[in-house]
Amino acid sequence: MYLPQEAEQVLRENVKFCFNDKFIVIDEDAEWFEANLGLKNSNSSFISFYTLVAFPPVGNGSELLTLDSIMENAEYDQQEFPDGIGTRYLRFTSSEGEASYYFDVVTDKVYDVAWGEEEDLMNGKHPILFSTFFSFLQNYYKKT
Repeated sequence: MYLPQEAEQVLRENVKFCFNDKFIVIDEDAEWFEANLGLKNSNSSFISFYTLVAFPPVGNGSELLTLDSIMENAEYDQQEFPDGIGTRYLRFTSSEGEASYYFDVVTDKVYDVAWGEEEDLMNGKHPILFSTFFSFLQNYYKKT
């Protein structure tokens, strides 16, 4: 499993939010994420996290969406935003606030994108929030 200690600890304390208590990610899981979401890096913490978690426990920041919600939003985002939003860039927090977190399925990077900045994200002009989803989870579940 490729999760930071902070995230794994929170998940073990909240196992009721997980699909099971085994915490095992298998090759078929990685293959599903590649086929359905375009993730190429089978070691991505995004795969480990969303294979295990049915309902993400709240951490430091915006509430994380379930995998079902991420997939539903991807369909919507593909219709409403510039090319790549919803395919390469997956929104994994709500858009109810002024910004959302986006995960880049190609580079494993995480971005904090405000309304109207989607074009900058697509053009490579938007600053990176975290260089990996692993780093994002470390910060998100860090004890404060």
